[in-house]
Amino acid sequence: MTTTTFDWSQEIDQVITKSLVTTFGLDFLLLEDKKGGDVDTIHNVRKGIWATEAEKQKCTNLEPYDSQAYHQHPDFIKKGREDKKKQQEGTLKDGYTGQIITPEQKRDLDHVISAHEIHHDAGRILAEVDGVELANQESNLSSTLSSINRTKKQHSVDDFVKKIPQTYNNREAELLNLKNKLETMPQNTPQQKHEYQKVQDEIRKKQKSLEELKQISFDEMGEINQQAREEYNQQINKSYYTSSKFFKSTISASLNNGFRMGARESIGLVLAEMWFEFKGQIPNLYHQYKNLGFNISQFLEDVKQTIINIYDRVKLRFKEIIDTFKDSTMSGVFSSISTTILNAFITTTKFWGKIIRETWLNIVKISKLVFFNPENLTTGQLAKAAFTILSASIGVVVGMLVNESLIVVDGLPFGAEIRMFLTALATGIVTLGLSYFIQQSPMMQKIWAYLDGFKTKYERLSEHFDEINTELDRYILELTQLEFAIDVIELESFAKNLKQANSELERQVILKQRIEQQNIKLPFEMGNRESTKNWLLSKMKK
Repeated sequence: MTTTTFDWSQEIDQVITKSLVTTFGLDFLLLEDKKGGDVDTIHNVRKGIWATEAEKQKCTNLEPYDSQAYHQHPDFIKKGREDKKKQQEGTLKDGYTGQIITPEQKRDLDHVISAHEIHHDAGRILAEVDGVELANQESNLSSTLSSINRTKKQHSVDDFVKKIPQTYNNREAELLNLKNKLETMPQNTPQQKHEYQKVQDEIRKKQKSLEELKQISFDEMGEINQQAREEYNQQINKSYYTSSKFFKSTISASLNNGFRMGARESIGLVLAEMWFEFKGQIPNLYHQYKNLGFNISQFLEDVKQTIINIYDRVKLRFKEIIDTFKDSTMSGVFSSISTTILNAFITTTKFWGKIIRETWLNIVKISKLVFFNPENLTTGQLAKAAFTILSASIGVVVGMLVNESLIVVDGLPFGAEIRMFLTALATGIVTLGLSYFIQQSPMMQKIWAYLDGFKTKYERLSEHFDEINTELDRYILELTQLEFAIDVIELESFAKNLKQANSELERQVILKQRIEQQNIKLPFEMGNRESTKNWLLSKMKK
């Protein structure tokens, strides 16, 4: 059975060596996984996660907030005048309550997204968009009652809505205290009456303010806030993600990661070959010098030969090393771009950044195999090869999970090295276990055999042409056998004799001899003119 030919010791040695050298070895030197990836995105910087120190410093060293610059902008003043005219006409609608603001009510023009928030928005700073212009666009300005605006202050709508129930409670408690105070205040002197009147006025103001706050429609407020933020974020996203700044950062990061990934895999392949050669030579050298004694000149000669052997091994796999570099570079580029796209919506961790990179490495291999099929594999064999490559990705994921769970051992002596070895061991065992199952198990063999029964239209066309070629070969063979039983050399001699004949009589003798040799039956007598004439006349009569 095929299962008896599977050399577990050799296979696991190769897989673990590759994992130690590349995935969990050279990564430390060549690749750095960062939370949030290598390119700044608006989503990440708003969470305080920066890919580059330069952009972080821009946000840290931001100029102070200037309220006057935001509230003296021409668009803000223009909108205020337009709304004042509507208020006097009795047609101005409060954006936060949905009710008409009467001419006698106090009104303010509010920045839906507060100017303070916009000024300090890391996403806006990254996109390098003017905050004053963004804050004073039509979609971000809404007139409302002064009591609402001055309670909202610099809070976002979401924070304001969350705090409003507590605000109600605080205002009601203040009113209750004032009313209790009013009941105990004397009114005997003019000063006492004046103080009493001041408290009454304060109660009326707070009561009116509370009633106005209770008119807030959370649906109206939420809708205006959503529209304002959608417009605001759309402009920032468009400005940044279509800019040369983002394009250059993405290309630079992807090419850098691609080159590093290619270098990791190709250098890892060379180092693995060096290790395999050393591992094979060390036992031989040990036994040799143990029995014969140590000789420096012989030792140097052995070292030289080992280096030559390593060079020969690497030279034999040079094309494979180049192909590995190209494929790995491509996978590094794609993984970097994928990570950047993901970080525009979510924040990837170091763990997921590594998984994306290792997964792309195998996706490129599978794509190359499926689309080009360089070995002309059948459908079943192609599926088996693809799943075998995929098993390597699963092995890496399991290895990384083991790696994450063993962080606690770093505090022990050689803890990092132990964790790396155990990680590579887990990767190797899982990869080989899945590979063995895919290639050797009877169940999977049946699946591959079943898939081999499905042929693509190209395979069927190829088989059809093979059948045509086979039939043509048969016809050609039959035609070659219809040579009138004349040997080629003999035929060549016959033609030469005819050519060298000097007279018609000599040619007639040669032809007659050949006809007799081949036992050819003629309808007339050779050399008899009368017989030939009669045969020709008989043909004319017909």
